[in-house]
Amino acid sequence: MKIGILHLTDLHIHKEIHEERIEKLVRAIEYDIKQISNLYIVFSGDIVNYGRESEYENAKLFLKELLEKVKCNKSLLQIEVVAVPGNHDCCFDNEKKTRKSIINDCKTDFIEEEDYFIDAMAVQADFWNFLSEVTSFKEKNQIAYKYEFRPHIDFRVTFNCYNTSWLTEIHEKQGSLIVPENKFLDNENEEYVISVFHHPIDWLSANTKRNNKQRFEEHLINSSNLVIYGHEHDKGKSKGIIQQKQNVVFCGGKAFDKKEIIETGFSFYEIDLNDKSINIKTYNYDGKIYSIEFEDKHKIVAKNKREFILRDEFEKEITKLNIPLKHSKKENLVLSDVFVYPDLEPLVDDDTVQYPNSSELIEKIKEEKNSNILIEGADQSGKTTLLFVLYKRFYEMGFTPIYLRGKHCKETNVKTLVKKSLKEQYNNNNVDLFFQQETKILLLDNFHKSELNSKYKKKLIDSINENFQFVFLTSDNMYSTKNVTEEATSLKDYSKFKLLPLGYEKRSELIEQWLLIGENELTIQEEVLLEEVKLRFNEIDALIGNRLMPSYPIFILTLLQSLEENLQNFSQTSYANIYLVLIKAGLLKEGMKDNILTSLLNILKELAFYLYNDLKSTVFKAKDFEEFITQYSEKYFRHQKLTSDKILSVLCNSNILKVDDEYYSFSYKYIFYFLIAQKISSEIEKHQELIYDLCNKIHLEVNANILIFLSHHSKAQILIDNIVLTSEIPFENFSPLSLNKDDEFVKFITEFTNEIKDEIIEEINPKEEVKRDLRKKDVLERKNLKNEEENEDQDQANESVLPEQVIEMNQAFRTVKIIGQIVKNQSGDFEKEKLIKLVEAAYNTMFRFLGFYSEILVKDKDLLIEAIVENIKEKENKKWQRTTDVKAIERAVKKMLQFISWRICVDSMTNLMFSVGTKGQNELFEKVNLNIDSTASKLVTFAIKTYYDKIDTKELSKLFEDVRDNYLAQCILREYIKRYLYTNFVERKKRDQIIQIAGFNKQRLIGRMKSH
Repeated sequence: MKIGILHLTDLHIHKEIHEERIEKLVRAIEYDIKQISNLYIVFSGDIVNYGRESEYENAKLFLKELLEKVKCNKSLLQIEVVAVPGNHDCCFDNEKKTRKSIINDCKTDFIEEEDYFIDAMAVQADFWNFLSEVTSFKEKNQIAYKYEFRPHIDFRVTFNCYNTSWLTEIHEKQGSLIVPENKFLDNENEEYVISVFHHPIDWLSANTKRNNKQRFEEHLINSSNLVIYGHEHDKGKSKGIIQQKQNVVFCGGKAFDKKEIIETGFSFYEIDLNDKSINIKTYNYDGKIYSIEFEDKHKIVAKNKREFILRDEFEKEITKLNIPLKHSKKENLVLSDVFVYPDLEPLVDDDTVQYPNSSELIEKIKEEKNSNILIEGADQSGKTTLLFVLYKRFYEMGFTPIYLRGKHCKETNVKTLVKKSLKEQYNNNNVDLFFQQETKILLLDNFHKSELNSKYKKKLIDSINENFQFVFLTSDNMYSTKNVTEEATSLKDYSKFKLLPLGYEKRSELIEQWLLIGENELTIQEEVLLEEVKLRFNEIDALIGNRLMPSYPIFILTLLQSLEENLQNFSQTSYANIYLVLIKAGLLKEGMKDNILTSLLNILKELAFYLYNDLKSTVFKAKDFEEFITQYSEKYFRHQKLTSDKILSVLCNSNILKVDDEYYSFSYKYIFYFLIAQKISSEIEKHQELIYDLCNKIHLEVNANILIFLSHHSKAQILIDNIVLTSEIPFENFSPLSLNKDDEFVKFITEFTNEIKDEIIEEINPKEEVKRDLRKKDVLERKNLKNEEENEDQDQANESVLPEQVIEMNQAFRTVKIIGQIVKNQSGDFEKEKLIKLVEAAYNTMFRFLGFYSEILVKDKDLLIEAIVENIKEKENKKWQRTTDVKAIERAVKKMLQFISWRICVDSMTNLMFSVGTKGQNELFEKVNLNIDSTASKLVTFAIKTYYDKIDTKELSKLFEDVRDNYLAQCILREYIKRYLYTNFVERKKRDQIIQIAGFNKQRLIGRMKSH
């Protein structure tokens, strides 16, 4: 017994109904029709040309004519019609303006609000009327729907139809469409499923959180036997895909009508129910007849039923959030609410290192036959979480992954270990059946925690390598490329990576996810979200400091939760408590409660100060700790359960302390600095001399960071006075740079800025621009970190014997940063005059640095240019043995110096802006500006206000009027305006006003989007 499918796509019916071609089509398949009992005519979209009612009337005539001619050949033939809409089946004649915003809101993986579907599909109204008249499907406004037929008592065929055109626009862009995951249709009864839609999978978005394109393709592979689509006109060939023994055939159709008539055609699929095969024929029209252009045959393979079904209990374990987070808008958080794929650093000796996203590990399963991966990372870095997410993805892809904990690896028999894991993770513990699978995936977590000795660890790894095609192993750094232990030799062929803390881009992504929890992603305004993300990002960036703590997700999330609680309590002074929360979280995890917890916190505070003040060290041995505890016990009571061994054990297990060989130290610098500052603030009058010393040597990293934390703890006058005094020391003999038009420095750079006066403002998506900026910061940060690691063996004490000017630069920048911490975190607790004095001190500190630079430059620029030119001449003459164009070199060197000076000026002012700027304090910065009253102060104040607030066009006009004769000042203003326009959503009319006031050339965009 045979059944047939006539696949027609992209008919583009307008007025004519192609009667002649209908007759030739039927004649071409006349013989095949006589061999089948049932015919299914499938329209995979673009039935008409403009989606109009009149066109669908002609489409009905086309179908009527086709059915009549087919029936002439076999009157008893059972015929059914199946159809999905294409982009041309949408009528845009009366499209509502609100549809555009709806479309933008629907670029997400899951959509529950039915109203969105109804509104978006309003342009398909005439298609749904047509569908209900010519097919057995009578509902309207559907993303996914089914046709079910039973041509034979033992055979049922189901057409799963997907409306890929519901988000269609007139000029639609490849990669912009969505099929929501909650609309995927399951193959519940292992029946023969034919999935039908219009757009090829590449037209779906890969940029959603879960990669909609990838998810839809995986779904089709796991649920369908045959996939039919259209849209790209010149297709017609089939492609068979086998993944996890799931056989599926993809068939793109040739357009039935297009401008070049000799490139048109259709497809006919003959399904033999006896030998379970499908024969595919694609016909091409040469202007006279339809002839077979392509023919292929595939076996029908029943969809595999899973032998291993994931247990609900284990699924909950790998999807739950293992840290006690609370969110005001969702009671129970799960892992997917807050997970972002971290980046990886390849552990290779290569200067051109690429940092892959850990999500790329998923692709290895698709693209490679086998792969072994080692991922190293510290405790709390997120190794286990990453493995859980990978596990879930592999399972969703149709595989049966196994998760194994390193601490449970107490023997070398892989089969025994896997059987235990199967029992925990799946409803089937048939280990022999598991090892018969074609692709076996093992996720081995924290292998360094295995109690096996080196010899037997090697034996276990060797056995794992032999029995699994894909192994993902996590560990601490004991198996890095420099390791020579016996078990490490079994890992020599593994690709090795380090799990990185979240960089700038990933932190922003995580913050956005946090802010979206409990929100309707379809209705939240992009500009509001962007502003909220930026605000939170700056707060988190200030809190984690210059790598004071690694930006692992657990820390970022704890900070976000604490910030949210502080906002709800309307407290601006409890930022110090955020760090305390992080310490407490580790202790609570170890079961420390009430008076024991209080005692431990006090011990930590005293221990940190003891190391800093008495031992003058960041590390200590057990005997040092015994000496400390003896001194501590003379002054404080401690709980009887807190023996020395118990304290060290708890602090190490909670990751507050770490031990390396016999030396103990604090796990993260932020804990050490925080606790020292906490101790000083509790007895601040007693430590006046120490505070003075900290400020006097603020150029040292440890002192600067203790002061930063001390500013969180205390607002004592002694601290403020010392910081203000410290701010006056760097470059005290130089006048602050004013950037007024008569400055020699201004005149020198103006020649360069004249060359950038015709700068063009482009049309840029603010969200994408912010991402690009964050990526650039990540590249620079990783480069700096790599350089630091390469130089880490150099004597760190060199910092205290640096050249005087370098020390003063460090003092200036670190003092400004500390002042900024006070302004950002405690502005509500200070009298206005004190705050104004602090911020004014920060302004002047930075302006004196620029004054120092400008004075040196103006004084010695000619000598500097001459020296560089002479150096170049000497090299050129040695290399080329020819006369050098001295004038050209002089011009080039001068331009280079002008550019460097321009960047130092702008970057220093930007650094000041980020250091002291905060939202909602415009009055404060205006007062400071009035007191200083220079062009430089006006520019910095403007930069702060525009970063944290909206541009006032009247104020902007006045500012440009004030600097009318100062071209350098105008260029700096334009620099900040450009960043504002590129990184904020600005209403069109206001944007045009700003561009006009600033004197930019406006670039008109030419549409480059691919049309259909």
